[in-house]
This record gives sequence, C-alpha cells and structure tokens, in this order.
Amino acid sequence: MNLVNLFGNKSKAPEPEYFLAVEIHESLIKTALWEILEGQPEIVNVGSYESWTDEDSLINGVDSSLEQAIKVIKGQPKRVIFGLPDSWMEQDKIHATKTKLITHLCKELGLDPIGVVTTNRAVAHYLKKREGMPPTVILLEVYTSKVAVSYVYLGEVKQTEEAARSGDLAHDVEEGLTRMDLPNYPARFILTNGNSLEEESQQITAFPWTDRLPFKHIPKVEVLPIDFSIKSIALTGGVEAVQFLGMEVVEDESPNATVGDDSNLVIPVETPSSMEEIGFAYEETSAPADIPVAPSTPEVVSDDDSSPEISEDEPEYAFSDEVAPPQKPRLAIKLPRIPKYSLPSLPHFGFSWLFLLAIPAVLIIVFIGYLFFGQVQITIHFDPQKISRQIGIAIAESSQSGIPTLIATKKTFTGSATESVPTTGTATVGDKASGTITIANKSVAPIVLKAGTAITNDTGKYVYTLVSPVTVASASSDPIDPVSGKANGVQVTAVRIGAEYNLTKNTIFSVDNFSKSIAAAIAESDFTGGTSRTVNAVSKADQDKVLATATEKIKSQVKVDSEIQTPGFKTLPLSDIQFTKKQFDHNLNEEATSVSLVLEGSLEALVYSENDLYSLTIEQIKDQIPSGSSTTRESTVIHVENPTKVDGSYQAKVIIEAPLFPGIDENKLAGYIKGKPTASIRHFFEPISGFTSADVKIYPPIPFITKILPLKNIKFELIGN
Repeated sequence: MNLVNLFGNKSKAPEPEYFLAVEIHESLIKTALWEILEGQPEIVNVGSYESWTDEDSLINGVDSSLEQAIKVIKGQPKRVIFGLPDSWMEQDKIHATKTKLITHLCKELGLDPIGVVTTNRAVAHYLKKREGMPPTVILLEVYTSKVAVSYVYLGEVKQTEEAARSGDLAHDVEEGLTRMDLPNYPARFILTNGNSLEEESQQITAFPWTDRLPFKHIPKVEVLPIDFSIKSIALTGGVEAVQFLGMEVVEDESPNATVGDDSNLVIPVETPSSMEEIGFAYEETSAPADIPVAPSTPEVVSDDDSSPEISEDEPEYAFSDEVAPPQKPRLAIKLPRIPKYSLPSLPHFGFSWLFLLAIPAVLIIVFIGYLFFGQVQITIHFDPQKISRQIGIAIAESSQSGIPTLIATKKTFTGSATESVPTTGTATVGDKASGTITIANKSVAPIVLKAGTAITNDTGKYVYTLVSPVTVASASSDPIDPVSGKANGVQVTAVRIGAEYNLTKNTIFSVDNFSKSIAAAIAESDFTGGTSRTVNAVSKADQDKVLATATEKIKSQVKVDSEIQTPGFKTLPLSDIQFTKKQFDHNLNEEATSVSLVLEGSLEALVYSENDLYSLTIEQIKDQIPSGSSTTRESTVIHVENPTKVDGSYQAKVIIEAPLFPGIDENKLAGYIKGKPTASIRHFFEPISGFTSADVKIYPPIPFITKILPLKNIKFELIGN
C-alpha cells in the first residue's frame, strides 16, 4: 500500500540508476542493461550479439552492442561489470596480456569498470539461484577453436581445463576431463556460449561416456539460452559490485524466488557468505589523481546535479579480486529526497484506520490456522544401494525338501487369434500363348500323338504341348511322287506364360522325339494370348511374420485370462503353444496384397502368486539387507527363467534386483523440522543413507507464510534416483 498517495502527500520518485554488463568471449560479445529495482537486480534489456577478431573490432563491437542495450532508456550509463573467460584471469586478476586490451576498451568508450567476474563462475552461481540448490555439473563453454571444461561441485567451480577443438567435440571434452582426474563424474553436461549448439549437444549425447570414463549414469545434456551467461554476469557479479558501492540490495534467501511457486519448494543449501565464492574481483582502491573518488561517506547529490565525468586521458585501470575497502567507494551515490507527509485526523478516516488495524489480525489468524491445519509433503530423493542375486528354486504344487519352493498350479489355457499382414513377396503371373499347327508324317506308318506331347521350336527355347490327342496318317508309298501324311488345325498351348511365346506364322517345330526326317510341324498362323506381369505374392517371410504375430496375441490372451481368473497371479509357460488350427487364406507364392491367418492353440503354464514369489526371494536375500534398510515389492525386479522338469517337479533360476530403502523415523523427523523455515531443514535429511535432495510441497500455498513448515500434517515419501 502506498501510504504517500493514501494520505495525499506526493513527492517526486527518484530517478532509476542503470548499470551495464559486458561479456567478452573468444570471438563473441554480449552486453546487457540492468538496474536494482526494489532491492533486487533486474535485466532491462539485452544488447545485440557481435563478433570480434582484433582490438578495433572489439571496441566497435562492444559499442554497437551497448547502443542496442541502452536504446530503451534516456541517458548513457557508464558503470560496468565485465564477464571474462577463465583463461583471461590469473591468480584472481586479469591476465597481464589482457589488461591493456580491457583498459583501452574502457578508455575509448568512456566506461567506468566496477568489477570483473569469470563467466563460468557467474553461470554456476546463477544456476544455483535458478534451481534452488547448488548444482554439481560439467559446464562446457564452447568456443570456435577450443572448449573450456569446468567441474562445478555444489555450485562452485573446482577445476577448469581447456582443449583445442577438433572435428569431434565429445573427444575434446573427454580430453579435458581426463586431465582433471575427478573424484566423481556428475551425470549432467551444460553447454553455453554459442548461438546454436544443437549439433554439439547431439555429439555429447551420443558419446559412450559410461564406457570411456567412470560415469555412474548416462549423462543428461542441457543447452543454456544464448543470453543466460550475460544475465548471470549482471544478476550475480553485478549485485556484489553495487553492494560494494553502498547501494542496498535485498538478500533473496528463499529458493522459491527463482521459481515463483510457493507450493513447490526446493530445499537449498545455504547461500554464499562472501563474494569470493563466485570469483568476483574489484579494481584496486588506488586511483589516478585525475579520476574523481567519492569520500568515505556517500555524498548526497541534488537531483539537478550531474554524475562525475571521467577524464579523456584517463590512465589504465587495474583489476583485482581483492575487495577494495568500503570506506573508499569510487562514485558518489544519489539519494532520493525523503518525502514528507502528515497523518489525517482520526475522525475523518476512522473506517480506514479500523480496516488497517484489522489486516494484521487477519494475517495472524491465517498464520495460526496454517500452522495447525496446513499440510506438507516432503519427497526425499536418494541413491539407493542395490542387491543383485541369482538363486535356484523349485516350482511345484507342494513344498520340496532341500530347495526353496514356489507353490504353483499347472493349468492349460487355450486361445485363438486372427491376424493379417501386407505381403512383401513378388510373383510373375499371366497367360499362355496358343495357336494351330500342321503336323507332317514322312514315315510309311501312321503316328499317334497323345495330349500333352511336346512340340518344340527349332532353337529348343519355346515348348508347347498338344491340347488333344491326334493321329497323323502315313506318307504315300509312291516312289515317284511320295506325299507326306498330314494333320491340320492341331491346337497347341505354351508350357509357360509370357509374350515371348507368341511366335509367328510358318515357325518350324520338332514333334516329340521324332527326327525331322520322320515328322515335323509348322505354325498355320501367328500364336497369340501370351502375357506376363509382376505382382505382390505371399512369401515365406510373410507367413512367418503373421504366424509370430498371432502366436504372441494368443500368449497375451492367455496372460490376461489368467490374471482375470486369478488376480495377483502370474503364468509361467512350460512350452511353446501347441497349435490345433493353422489356416492361411493364401498359399505360398500366390498373388495377394495381404495374407491372413486363423490360429488356434493351447498352452500349458504354471500359475503362481506374485506375493509368494516376493516373500520367497526376500527370505533368501535377507542376510544381505543391512539393519535399518528395507525393500518394497513395487521396486523389486524378479525374473523367473524358463523352468525345466526335474524328478516330477519344475526347477528354475530366479534373478533378483532389489533397491534398498533407508529406514526413517517419520514421527521423530517431523518433530525436528516442524515450524522451521523450509530453507534451513536440509541438514536433518543428510544423515539418511544415499540422500541427494528433498522437495517440499505445502498446501495450501500461501505467499510468505509457506516459507515456514506447519506444526502438524507432515508426510514423507522416499524415492530412489
């Protein structure tokens, strides 16, 4: 509520004060305009992204980018926080080879540097604020000619190695990690610094990390937005800088502030207590004589006064991670006028004052009601220990001596299925050519030919058969003028389909096994009707596929029928399905676009209780379960291999994978944390074996109030990672 406006006393609002952030990469420039709004840093605008190769292009690029960043305001901010690559720093100071470059940049553009921070530390710190807890990740700053690999442990950059870029980014990262010799490898990569890192992200994702380095899990890969790093520099390093200058910044101790959801809190670790945690550095306190330095107490300047100017021939700056003494800030701080107002008379505003007094009472009642009736669900995440073991058991209707026995009943199940699949085979189909021939008999005896007798052309390539039997008369015996016996209009058909059998008139043929000196034939007209084409047909693979699909359908049907008949029970097949009917609608190589199968069969199986199997296996591994730990049926994976018959019963191998859940005393733990701030309860969970993190969800979500746990209704849930 704005009391000044309520009581009618108005005063001029103080002018906002803006700051700059400049990030310099190997070949890329980013800038941002930011301010402190209600005690919190806020990004006002982000400048354009510019490239650079030398000192002149760097100065021009920063100038162009800043021009875009500040176009949304009036005036020209000068105070700037720099973000530089880790390789540009040496012993918490700007490297000697880069100091002249940064100094010249500031002098040419009239910038007033208030500090410097490495990009990787700023990103790590901003990740901690955004996610609500300190991350442990591998941060990859991807440049054109190299990649900077940083090991971030609990929000702090522990090691950084650079590797030259080759054709494969993943191998370059592997080289950097190998040099580090880390105690453990976090299963999370974060990529930053490029316009588009999709291809690089795919290279990191596809690399077999668990085979090449001791990663416990397959790493997750995340690409940060291009503006994430410049925002990190402004919103983390910049905050420390303006605090040094004497400006008030409200500490954001709540993990919810970065999420904006009071109903889904995340338990954080404590926030850093010093600027060194993010590697922040300030200028040396000794300034040249021609640079104005504010007195030890911030000077109150009139609204009409202008900010101090920097001399054009300002000498080089020196940057250092050593914090300058607070009694010598470099710039005077403008303080807004304190507004004056007078309280109204009580009789005139009696109702308003009663209303104002009622607000705290309502808040107190709401807070007390929340403490006793609010509900909280705390999900505890942990890395579980696992037990893996293989045991042998008997499966029978009664207990077997000398071996753990799973009680089961033998049953026969029947099922049927009708399935269809598209055909993938091909076949050549068509019609056979036909025609009429004249057969001549040159022998003195008649020739009797049966239906189906072969008639072959001169080349022997095309064969035809007689449609009907025929008798060819003998030749005349006149020695002077012998005449062959003939049979005209004899019908023949080709033995194969195809247009190539459409032979022409007067084609000469051999008749059966007779030599042409005894018998021959000639086409009376052109042969016709021969055609061929390639069509879809049923292949052996098609029949096998539809059979396998129908078989699996029957197995699933048997499983469903068993579960419906006996809930909580499982079936263990003893053999393959015995088919009682297997009928295809098309034969092998037959023309068809699909093939269907009607299948019926029966299956013998053992039916057993899932609870009995779990109890039996846990009894066998109980000596491996540490005191205070337990297993659950839902999380335990039990695989029973195909059983074999031995001495009238069945035996099988059982493979067990059981995660162990740590035991917690929920009543005692709830007593420890009730009524405490959500940000200060993490240490109560750390003694839990394998603990990694905890999520807190409070109902109902009430702003500010739900930062404190209620006194009752606290529930816990354990979830293994």
